[in-house]
Amino acid sequence: MNASKPFNLEEIFARLKVNKRDEPKEALNLPPGRFLDEGVYLCEAIHDTTSIVDECERKRCIETLSSWGGGEPLVFFDLETTGLSGGTGTYAFLAGIGIYQEDSFIVRQLFLCSPKYEQAWLSRLLDIIPNKPAFVTYNGKNFDLPLINTRLLLSRMKPFEETKHLDLLYLVRRLWKRRIGSCSLSNVERQILNIERESDDIPGRFIPDLYMTFLKTGDAAMLNGVFYHNEMDILSLCNLFYKVAFVLSGQSHDPYEVNCAGDAWYRHNLDQAKLLWAKAAQLEPPVTEALWKLAMENKRRNNYHEALSLLTKLYGMGYRKIDVAVEISKIYEHKLKDAKAALSWADKAMIDFLQYRPLALAWQNRLSDLSKRLERLKRRLGAS
Repeated sequence: MNASKPFNLEEIFARLKVNKRDEPKEALNLPPGRFLDEGVYLCEAIHDTTSIVDECERKRCIETLSSWGGGEPLVFFDLETTGLSGGTGTYAFLAGIGIYQEDSFIVRQLFLCSPKYEQAWLSRLLDIIPNKPAFVTYNGKNFDLPLINTRLLLSRMKPFEETKHLDLLYLVRRLWKRRIGSCSLSNVERQILNIERESDDIPGRFIPDLYMTFLKTGDAAMLNGVFYHNEMDILSLCNLFYKVAFVLSGQSHDPYEVNCAGDAWYRHNLDQAKLLWAKAAQLEPPVTEALWKLAMENKRRNNYHEALSLLTKLYGMGYRKIDVAVEISKIYEHKLKDAKAALSWADKAMIDFLQYRPLALAWQNRLSDLSKRLERLKRRLGAS
């Protein structure tokens, strides 16, 4: 990975906040913005980020995330819809689009005043989104992009095809699920990004009903919180993009994050995964799980002496002593052809097992396997 100074995440989070917009020129109690067509309304907010993340920094982050769909031009994308389950009866009424334009990060929100204007709304949406976009979403692979493509097809318009798409939900689960549990965007904001939304925010589950009420009354005042919710989703996506890139690039000093970053890289770049696991094992407190993964990877690559060194260290640390002793015994028996050493480690595994005295059936099966290993090794040594 490219070595560079760590970007200041706290400063990014502090600066990427909702800005004031121009006063509205239309009625309906909509937030400040303008009508593009009849029934199609646009709000726009501009954020200056040049002093926080320059273009070179952004490109490094895109490069880091390219294995998961990151690319250019970045388009942060989020929909508010008439339902949360998808299907042909569900349509989007508010699209949030975050893009970089020269020295600014611009959040555009395209609002559908009535379903009868959907075709014009979709046409304007296609105008706003750059050609060949690289989408950044949160669960967009399962919801936002399939839904908008369905609506485009129903309106006989060309859907988004063969576009790059970075769905941050999958990486968030890989990096933090074991630590924070729920990976809802609101929980990630609180526990990972340290963002607390204002009281104006509307929980997502209430949004479809509020829009239906608007369609009946024509009064959009109740939707102010929905616009705020959508814009904050876009800004959180932007913040999360940099946070994920920060962790995956190895700049975090949190042993848990570094270890999970290694796991995330495993299927894409094994060398990078091993570097991160090694770092996680060296940090305080060391992540013993990272040492185990390094040992198993060295074994898989036939680096048996390196694997033995790591496994012996793990055994001394008390990590999964039975599993570690069995793995060491296997290497000595099957790879290094040292039956004496294999028997010694199998004996250690049995001693540890009997001290633990597990009762579960699975562990009883494990006892049987250990006993067979010991008997086999003793026969081999007796015959030699």
